[in-house]
Amino acid sequence: MIRHVTFLGVFCLSLLMAPLATAQSTDDGAEAASNEATTEASTSAAQEEEPSLDVNFTGSLRFNALFRAYGANTGFEQKADRKLGNGGFTFDTFRIGANGSYGDLIFDAEYAIYPDAFGGLFIHHGWAGYNFSDALQAQVGVSQVPFGIQPYASSSWFFNNTYYVGLEDDYDAGIKLMYQDGPWDVQAAYYMNAEGSTFYGSTNASRYSYDVVPNGSDARDNLSEENQFNGKVAYSFDYGDQGFTKVGVSGQYGQLLNETTGATDSHYAYAGHLQSRYGGFGAKLEVAQQTFNPPVSDGQSEDFVTMGAYNGTYNVSSEHTVYSSSLSYRVPVDVGPVSQIKPYYDFSLVTNKSVDSWNDNASHVAGFLTSAGPLFVYTDLIISKGHPFNQPFDGSFGTIMAQQSDNEWRTAFNVNIGLYF
Repeated sequence: MIRHVTFLGVFCLSLLMAPLATAQSTDDGAEAASNEATTEASTSAAQEEEPSLDVNFTGSLRFNALFRAYGANTGFEQKADRKLGNGGFTFDTFRIGANGSYGDLIFDAEYAIYPDAFGGLFIHHGWAGYNFSDALQAQVGVSQVPFGIQPYASSSWFFNNTYYVGLEDDYDAGIKLMYQDGPWDVQAAYYMNAEGSTFYGSTNASRYSYDVVPNGSDARDNLSEENQFNGKVAYSFDYGDQGFTKVGVSGQYGQLLNETTGATDSHYAYAGHLQSRYGGFGAKLEVAQQTFNPPVSDGQSEDFVTMGAYNGTYNVSSEHTVYSSSLSYRVPVDVGPVSQIKPYYDFSLVTNKSVDSWNDNASHVAGFLTSAGPLFVYTDLIISKGHPFNQPFDGSFGTIMAQQSDNEWRTAFNVNIGLYF
C-alpha cells in the first residue's frame, strides 16, 4: 500500500514539474545556441587573428675583376699567383637565403657558395628569433656579433683591417638580445663557439668571418674560440631627414681553448665608434684594442694567434690597436638604370703590436659604389702594406697580421659586380 502511494506521489509531482522542465529545457537550448554562436564567432575571430607564415627568398651573384701592379713570384706556394699573374676575372660568390616571420617569430638565413679555394660551401648567417615587443628582440643561431659599427665599419669591397682581425662583420653561434628604442641601441650576446660549417662549429678556416682557428701544424698547439660575451651601447642624435650621428662603445670577452691540451685562457677587445650621415655625406670612425692570451704549451710563442677564413690562415699579433675610418658621399643620378653613385675613401691601420719591431698594417682604398636597381658595382683602387687581399701568396703571407715581414706597399685595382635579389 505504501509503495502505491509513493508511486502516485512521484507521478503527480512529475506532472506538476513537467511545464517547468519544458521551460528550463527551452532556456538551456537557447543558451546552448547562444553559446554555440559565440563560440563560432570567437573561432572565426581567432582564425582571422592567427598569424600566417611570411617568407622572402633572397640571394646574390657576384663576379670579380682584379688587376695587380705586382706580378707573380716563384715557388710552389705561388701557384695561385702564377695563374693570376697581374690580374684575372673570376666568379666571386653565389648566396641564397630566406627571411620571414610567423607573428612575432622571425628568422633569417643565408648560405654561401664560394670557389673551392676559398672554402666552398659554408653558412654566412642563420638564426631564429622572437619579437618580445617593438623594441626588444632575441636571436638564436649564427648572428652578427654586436661589436663596433654595424653592419660594416668600411665602405669598400676590400673591407678595413678591422675585418681581418675579427672585429668587423663577425658571425658566431649563440644567442643575442637587441633593445632598440628611440635613440638607444643596446645589444648583448653570448656565443658558445664560432660559426664554422660542421657539427658544433668546424675548427677549420672554411668560414665567412675571421676567428681564431687551429693552424694545422704539429709544431704549435691548436686554438679555437668559445664562451664569448659581447655588449654594445650606442646613442643616436637625430637630424630628421638630414641624417643622424650615432656614438657608442663595444666590449668583448671570451675564452681560447687549446684543443691539444684542453687548457683555456682569455681574449678580449673594446672599442669606441662614431657613425654619421648628414645629407649625402657619411663618416665612420672606430678605434679598437684587442688582446689574446693564447694558452699554449711551454716554449711556444704567446705573441701571436692563428686566425682564418675563406679556407686560409695567417698569424695575428696577440696585442694590437686598430684604427678604422671611412668617408663617403651619396650622389643621386638619373642615367638609364643608375640611381646613385657613392664615392668613398677607407683608411685603416693595425699598430701597437705584441712585439715592438713588428711592422704595422696600413691600407688606403679609394673607390665608388654604383647602384642600378638590383645591380651594385664596387670599383676600388687599393694601396696597402700587409692587407690579406692585396698580397702575394708567398712565404710572407702567413705572418701578414703579425710580423708583416716584407712591409712593402702594393697597389691593385678591383671591380666587383654583384646582382642582389
